[in-house]
Amino acid sequence: MKPFNADEYADRLLRVRQAMSEHGLDGIIITNPENIYYLTGLNHQGYFAYTSLIVPLESEPGLITRAMEQAIVRDTVSGVRHFPYSDGVAPLPQPEQPLESSSAAAAIDPSPMSIGISVTETVPSAPDFDAPVDATCDALRQVGLTTGRVAFERSSTYLPYRIADGFVRRMPHISWADADGLVADCRSIQSPAELACTRQAAAISDAMIMAGTAMAGPGIREQDVMASIYQVMFQRGGTYPAFVPLVRSGRAISHEHGTWDQVGLRRRDLLFMEMAGCRYRYHAPIGRLTYIGGVSRESARIYQVALDALYAAADALRPGTTAGAVYDAWQAVVDRAGLHHYGRHHCGYMVGIGFPPSWSGSGVPRGLRRGSDLVIRPGMVFHLMSWLLRTGRGDAFFSDTVTVTEDGCEFLTRAPRDLIVR
Repeated sequence: MKPFNADEYADRLLRVRQAMSEHGLDGIIITNPENIYYLTGLNHQGYFAYTSLIVPLESEPGLITRAMEQAIVRDTVSGVRHFPYSDGVAPLPQPEQPLESSSAAAAIDPSPMSIGISVTETVPSAPDFDAPVDATCDALRQVGLTTGRVAFERSSTYLPYRIADGFVRRMPHISWADADGLVADCRSIQSPAELACTRQAAAISDAMIMAGTAMAGPGIREQDVMASIYQVMFQRGGTYPAFVPLVRSGRAISHEHGTWDQVGLRRRDLLFMEMAGCRYRYHAPIGRLTYIGGVSRESARIYQVALDALYAAADALRPGTTAGAVYDAWQAVVDRAGLHHYGRHHCGYMVGIGFPPSWSGSGVPRGLRRGSDLVIRPGMVFHLMSWLLRTGRGDAFFSDTVTVTEDGCEFLTRAPRDLIVR
């Protein structure tokens, strides 16, 4: 199932090509799975092996994958020319007697299991690198990119240096440039169809966080909280998120990206929860801090400060302002509460398409950071955060997914923000 029609993909490709033209590029090589998905709809987990999309300024794009991905490319991707490469695995033998497709035995017929696996008579000396380089160079020639200025995503997690070095060395007449951020900039503003997916993800997020909160209480294990979250996540129509839900008690609250264990919650404990529902790879993160068995007066006061700071940042998140100004609005509330010593590296960051291991895409998130000159525009979607942990005066935490409208900021996740003791 694909949530977007051909016109949506055509508009995205046009937007990327306009950006390429503005940067004086004749082509780009994309390896980040979020960007490949954005332009083609390829939704799978095979990106752990070299996968790339070559986008020339005019001719048909070329998609490079392992040969075993031919079926999913055939069934879910259109508008690209596929260049599969072999990783040196011989196909299963052809059956002596072809089986009828209606036969139950056809499910284990070795012939369809091996369809599309490209095999060379001589296995390359280093198939993990030589075959992808061969396929990339062949694709570049086929789409007409043997000269000119071509950029690739140099900081991509999914582009091994040996492969990049290989195609750069073997295509010496190309002038190579950096494509980092080019496609990400194009997808920073979500279309109405994309926002519809994000809204669905937000509804799933609300259900997940409320299920985790409802399960929590003294003696309840973290893994039981997580089990309730996962059950609701799938029952409400979500798919696997790009980042495992973060569920941890006070013992591990400083483990920024740690998650659940088998320990039980104790009275006067804290339960930190941060997670994202996912719909068609679009994410809507949400986070809450629940107090177990009781809450101190100081934490109750800090709770209100964190909530006020969240709303102050949301009020500042308007078209035309900068990300730095949004952070300043958050920090001003914190400072007025007498927490001048406390600051954060950001009070939120841009979200959208995500594949494991991050719901914000590859690399460091594009955040609402102090001093940032990122201009806020309608259609941007942010994970807005108000984080007051380890302040010395109590602990509180909120986060929600919001989108920027023509008039300001709209909360997409709407789970209660009341102080909750379980």
